Amino acid sequence: MAVVTRLDDIADAHPLGPRTPFIAVADGVQVAEGDLMAKSWMGDETGRLVNVRWRPGHREAARLVLEAVIATARPGEVLNASTNVAVHRAPAERVALLASCGFELWQEKEGFWWADEGQDLPHPDGITVRRLAEVGAERLAELIAACSTGTLDRIDADAMAAVGPANLASAFLVVATDSTWLLAEDAASGQAVGFVSVGEFDPGVGTITYIGVAPGHRGRGHVDGLLKLANHTARDLGFHAMLCDTDTLNVPMQRAFRRNGHSSEATDWHKWLHRRTV
Repeated sequence: MAVVTRLDDIADAHPLGPRTPFIAVADGVQVAEGDLMAKSWMGDETGRLVNVRWRPGHREAARLVLEAVIATARPGEVLNASTNVAVHRAPAERVALLASCGFELWQEKEGFWWADEGQDLPHPDGITVRRLAEVGAERLAELIAACSTGTLDRIDADAMAAVGPANLASAFLVVATDSTWLLAEDAASGQAVGFVSVGEFDPGVGTITYIGVAPGHRGRGHVDGLLKLANHTARDLGFHAMLCDTDTLNVPMQRAFRRNGHSSEATDWHKWLHRRTV
């Protein structure tokens, strides 16, 4: 049977803060390891990130590591863990492991791939576009907060309930400082209809950091205009492709992606997000 050991905390400038590492050793060989991060991917308001890895055939050792990680967390803390087909070996086994340790599925995300192959890119009609520097962070944050109302993205809805729409909007602007933020206004009335932000995912590959349509302007095709704008922006920034994802319950966004050349069949990217309260 594997023996689990907690190692000294490591502070290595990781964006999620210091981590507490664990290892599992069986017959003198390390067969599993895990980390309890100080923060989650969304920050302190959504708890702490848990990660676990193991050699093939040693899921039981991984379970012991995961149980040790859980035991280290403080009562009341929320722990988050993710599984991604494009990243993790044996994703179904990982999902089952998390479920066996009391983690509940709270979001599933489908990946979409867009490739710039030199095709003609239609321009969005009926809108004017301004960058963050032109409109200012305060106005853009107000629009992000308004557009987040009624979101079908479970992570965003959870974070908004925890910290409020205004704080969530400000957090997005702080976290995605390297993204290109664009505000779209109705060309006739000048009213803000939505926004989109494009940033780097990997070298040469972009992603839509955040996108939203103002509540009073939904159902008018503005999401298609914003996606056309995102495609153009990705090309202008020199990205040869974009990898984006959306909640599997957000069917309207999935349809909009497909209408604008983004394909879920062109990527293995698919995430399960689990959490549990200690």
